[in-house]
Amino acid sequence: MMIKAIFLGLISILSANHRLFAHASMDSSSTRKLFLATNWKCSIESPEEADQLVKSMNQKWANLDPAIQDSVELSVHPPYAFLDRVRQGMVDDIAVGSQNVYDASFPNKGNTAATTPKMLAGLGCQWVLLGHSDRRNNLGETDELIAEKAAKCLEQGLGIVLTIGETKEQRDKDETLVVLEKQLGTVAKKVPSDDAWHRIVLAYEPVWAVGEGATPCAPDEAQRIHTALRNYLAQTISPAAAQACRITYTGSVNPGNAQGYSNLSQVDGFVVGRAGLDADQLTSIIQTLVETKKNSKTNDEL
Repeated sequence: MMIKAIFLGLISILSANHRLFAHASMDSSSTRKLFLATNWKCSIESPEEADQLVKSMNQKWANLDPAIQDSVELSVHPPYAFLDRVRQGMVDDIAVGSQNVYDASFPNKGNTAATTPKMLAGLGCQWVLLGHSDRRNNLGETDELIAEKAAKCLEQGLGIVLTIGETKEQRDKDETLVVLEKQLGTVAKKVPSDDAWHRIVLAYEPVWAVGEGATPCAPDEAQRIHTALRNYLAQTISPAAAQACRITYTGSVNPGNAQGYSNLSQVDGFVVGRAGLDADQLTSIIQTLVETKKNSKTNDEL
């Protein structure tokens, strides 16, 4: 009986250690490739401007160390009018994606002037931005509409960059996590399997911290939110989904503040706006992201 008790005790200890190891693995970002997307919005309004930016980005990308290129997945999101032009001009290593799909209201189908996931896939697009605060707050896109768009993109084999974020009013009411979990949870219900989370990138956008005169989101607050989002995925979907999904930060990221956010263990990259329109600034952010993560990993191993 004593031997049996000892044996059962050892099994219990091993099981507990396994759970601890699994949890630690979920917290590790080592298996998630860094991700960076640029949202051109409507800042580029002529073919000539698009061509010049593509040329500049290609040159700067070619000058990057191959190790840095291999460490990050870069996706560029021009306006609809220039999607194919940019895709044909951009080097193959840089993905080209759309800023949206379908319309700003139901139904999500082939309405006049709508762009469908099949069209985007046929152009060679790999990623679609969904849920940006512009479209939620200015155009009235609902969580349910965005969730249906996400499902249709995933069905077509496209990846989605899902932006979620709270307004200043919601934050002042201490509703941040409630809002974020609703935005994320509504989409999560439409994700077909854990495997699909490899094709989903979250972008936390604190709406109150974006724009001229806004107070930037402190890095420790970004870490708190990103940690809460990953824990939410682990608890409501699965640890595998939480481990696979990349969570990026978006909110006036620039070369001056990129390192502060890159230091955070739960930040897997960025979605940049204005800085993405300048190839020098974009390259600086990429280098900072990759090198900071590399140094953090080295320090953890010492």
